[in-house]
Amino acid sequence: MRWISGALLVTALALPASAQAEPMLTVELERQSVRYGGAHQVDGTLTDGTALLAGQEVILEGRRYPYEGSYRVIERSRTDADGEFRFSAELDRNHRLRVVAPAQQVQSERLQAYTLPGFELSFRAISPGVVRLYQRYTVPKPVRLSSPTLFYLGRRGAERASLRRTGNVRRVRAGRYTSQVTVTLPSSWNGAFRYASCFRASAGSGMGDPEQSCPRLRLEF
Repeated sequence: MRWISGALLVTALALPASAQAEPMLTVELERQSVRYGGAHQVDGTLTDGTALLAGQEVILEGRRYPYEGSYRVIERSRTDADGEFRFSAELDRNHRLRVVAPAQQVQSERLQAYTLPGFELSFRAISPGVVRLYQRYTVPKPVRLSSPTLFYLGRRGAERASLRRTGNVRRVRAGRYTSQVTVTLPSSWNGAFRYASCFRASAGSGMGDPEQSCPRLRLEF
């Protein structure tokens, strides 16, 4: 009788642990910041306790900057045999994202996705020892950019920049902006150099991480 009582007690204690299992969505962004025109990748898994839930509908929802109003449906999918799913969403502004599993009445934690302006960095030789750096931006037509572009230069082979120049942005047409600077290279560089750029999010644009900063000078190439 003592052995039977012990077995019953163990069974009784095990029941509440099983009852506590609840559906759960685990999600993550492949990259938090993506250039305009690219896609944010959201990966996730739907489980119920230790069980992987296959063939279940999952919905990617988002609130677009300035994050007002309700979430809207961006994309729908279903979990695979391992309970996993992936969304690939092209977003035109910063978004707050979440994934919902309607049948299980569960939603994921919120993800913050940043959409950067599309940009292209290039240069042109103006004269011996003088170069002009360009950065061209692509954004949705209503967006206005205001933050300047910071251009960094260093001698060929350098690990960090030793020159920084600032170029204001200029609107070329709706959805197109450009920045440029003309730089006289130190004679010791013999015309050989490395270069890079950095820009902060423009206020009110809804594009890019507003907390992003740029190095004062010693940018690492």
